[in-house]
Amino acid sequence: MPGLIELENIVLTPHIASATEGTRNKMAEMAANNVNAVLAGEAPINLVE
Repeated sequence: MPGLIELENIVLTPHIASATEGTRNKMAEMAANNVNAVLAGEAPINLVE
């Protein structure tokens, strides 16, 4: 990205898309669903192998 930072017509910002209340609520819901799945003897919904 060295070329982008040198442009005068661009603003670079950190990724903050997950900082919304809705996204945080979905993350909590997903975590709870994964815990429930494991307690029921199932694999977590978004298991990465």
